[in-house]
Amino acid sequence: MKKFRSILLEDSFRLSGMIFIILSLAIFSVGAFLIPNSETELTSFFICYGITTIFTFAVLLRALGQYGWKISRAKLDYTVILLIFWLISAFAFNKEMSVFDNSATWVSIYICLAAATVLLAPFQKELGIRAKYVLSFFMGTALVLFGYYAMYLLPLYIIGALAAIFLGLSVHVFIPFFLCIVILVYAYRFHRITPSLKYAFGAGIVLPLFILCGFLLQWINIQGKVITVQEQNTSGNNILPDWVHIAQALPHTSITEKFLKAGLVYTIPDKSSNWFWGDFGRNSFGEAHKHDPMVMAASLLAGKIDLSDENRIQILKTVFDSRHLAEERLWSGDDLITSKVITEAKLYPEYRMAYTEKTLSIKNTNRNTWRGSQEAIYTFQLPQGSVVSSLSLWINGVEEHARLTTKGKADSAYHQIVGVENRDPSVVHWQEGNQVTVRVFPCTTEEDRKFKIGITSPMLLENGRLIYQNSSFKGPSANRADERVRLSFSSVPKSIDTDLAGIGLTYIDNRNYQNDWQLSMNSVPLAKAGFSFAGKSYKITESATINTFFKPDYIYLDINNTWTKAELTNLWANIKSRRVYAFDQQLLELNEKNMWSTFDKLSQLNFSLFPLYTIPDVEKSVVITKCNSQSPNLSDLDQSKFYTSSKSFLAKSIPIHVYNIGQNLNPYLQTLKQFNLLHYTTGTITQFNQQLQQNRFPEQQELDKAISIKSSRLMIQESADTSSDQAPDHLLRLFAYHKILRNISATYFQKDYINPDLLKSADQAFIVSPVSSLIVLETKKDYERFDIDESKNSLKNASIQSSGAAPEPHEWVLIILCASIMIYVYCQSVHFKRLRSKWAV
Repeated sequence: MKKFRSILLEDSFRLSGMIFIILSLAIFSVGAFLIPNSETELTSFFICYGITTIFTFAVLLRALGQYGWKISRAKLDYTVILLIFWLISAFAFNKEMSVFDNSATWVSIYICLAAATVLLAPFQKELGIRAKYVLSFFMGTALVLFGYYAMYLLPLYIIGALAAIFLGLSVHVFIPFFLCIVILVYAYRFHRITPSLKYAFGAGIVLPLFILCGFLLQWINIQGKVITVQEQNTSGNNILPDWVHIAQALPHTSITEKFLKAGLVYTIPDKSSNWFWGDFGRNSFGEAHKHDPMVMAASLLAGKIDLSDENRIQILKTVFDSRHLAEERLWSGDDLITSKVITEAKLYPEYRMAYTEKTLSIKNTNRNTWRGSQEAIYTFQLPQGSVVSSLSLWINGVEEHARLTTKGKADSAYHQIVGVENRDPSVVHWQEGNQVTVRVFPCTTEEDRKFKIGITSPMLLENGRLIYQNSSFKGPSANRADERVRLSFSSVPKSIDTDLAGIGLTYIDNRNYQNDWQLSMNSVPLAKAGFSFAGKSYKITESATINTFFKPDYIYLDINNTWTKAELTNLWANIKSRRVYAFDQQLLELNEKNMWSTFDKLSQLNFSLFPLYTIPDVEKSVVITKCNSQSPNLSDLDQSKFYTSSKSFLAKSIPIHVYNIGQNLNPYLQTLKQFNLLHYTTGTITQFNQQLQQNRFPEQQELDKAISIKSSRLMIQESADTSSDQAPDHLLRLFAYHKILRNISATYFQKDYINPDLLKSADQAFIVSPVSSLIVLETKKDYERFDIDESKNSLKNASIQSSGAAPEPHEWVLIILCASIMIYVYCQSVHFKRLRSKWAV
């Protein structure tokens, strides 16, 4: 180490170059990663380019001073440093004038390693023999990388050569080619001194190519599976679209994800023009475009599969949790980040519910005024059974509250104002699977945009503990966001388990944003107070779980790759005496002969979609399922035979028994459960076997004028009692939401479920539901233009401060009358007369 340090210090010019390379790299990193906006990126480029230009002239002047016009004799060590300067400048320049998209993470690491290797090449003589072999190996890997970029930039060489005469910026195009020459020169020098180093150098070349071959083989294998599925489904008798079968069959790997995103996110070659250029990522998918040499090479060598962008997106939504990225976008949101999150919640342990307000600040990091306005889209994952009950948008520094209307009106107003008029709206829509989508426009560079969403949630009850779950979201990155959390309680929580600091009724914390978190506490007895509004009262009781007699004669196994052979073996011993079926293109009765062959085939599927409509005797059947979080929503299958048959079956409103032997539930079954279309039970195989032997299965009691929230073991009952107690108004909001879901369960997939009674219920409770949305517009004229009236006999937007009972109209009269009498009596009192005489003096 001392020898290496002395060699480094003996040449001050080279040392200064090394120091300025570190400085240049730091400046580039600030613009590219730490403060990624157009202003810092442009500034960092000019600084890097300035340093590069100065060092270039310094090297030329030094060479001319020592060798005259025979500058080819100049020290190669200085040329290496010069090329690394230009390499950093090239990537900084690419941020401003994009020649290729941002590199994939592994490519960025590879580039840094290759650059460091080239910088170390001049010191090869001073290294030990083992270090020489290592350096030679990495020189080979660097040659492959810079050789790729040299080929990629080949179409620009002629233009770059001509432009270089007038504009030095085009010199960046030739840097990878020059680096390849330098690497070959050093490799030749190494070989002359130590011939055996050629093997290490060759291994460095072969390894990346070997990895590429492995990648290519897997790519071709994925292509083959797609083609096989497409050929198997040419008959036209399939109940599901081709893309569903493809999604079930493809391996769940990063290479599969890249295969599906090729042309959507990853740049791929266009053979009609030239090898590399021409087909860039499109705007139909909301992920930043990337450049990955592996994807480029595989797309070039293996060709493009006949799979439409729409089908790719559907598969990505289903298998790779990309539903949020596939949302329709009217404007770009590439430069948006979530800069701040304020989470404020009021918890009511005695009601097993909570109300949470999340205030999000959105920052536009782009400084180009011509791209200033961008659209922010958020997808919130709500706790099970939750409903959105408020929305606010800050317009000109003032918080403007939302109005409630139909989804159709809200969507029409938003598209007109955002797509055509470029003004201020925000809207929140209900989605299947306990999700909502929030859109905010415009998010400009002048100031951070701010909106607030309020969520009414039942708390989960497990083993005597109440669990409050945070509502997570996907949208503009919150990786660097600050979060302020403030939780308050209606009563002091017992045995609370949380990382938040506090005591008594309030817990507060300031921290980096956390997407997934929860806290728990001991459950308490339910409150007896209710909430009254519009002549109705709402009270809570413990929902009763009763063991109902149920003897299933038919058992249907919903098998996919989450099942294990041990689970089926354990289950089979207790169900084989009954009629057992699985679904493989059609219902197949299982027996000892075909059970394992059927299991081996179905257990290859990433997910399953059991067609409930194929079950002939629903009342005597049970479906046993185990699943992960993968599957399409039923609405994704519109126009398919599966969808058509399912909606006819579901319209009969005959709930079917479904027993889940796992912890997860896929979106397909989750939606059916949400609409109360399933007699849903979860537990272990051992528990199922016991219940099957006894013909007794747990079921929660259902009443006509009550709704059950099973996860909270809570029942909210509606009555004509108008006594005004101080219960939170969230009782009515949850009651209305679950009642709407129950009432439209039979007609939701028929798409004719909207009716005046449902709209009235949603408007009264002021909630987002399948029939209603919340929207904020800029002016009253905008509301009038789109016929969006302000709710009258309604709870309006929920808030942390207004959680108690709302007085009835006749109660307001009594309150005013009582207050007037009290004021009059006080004014006639002796105390008041004395005070008045003192004031007169």
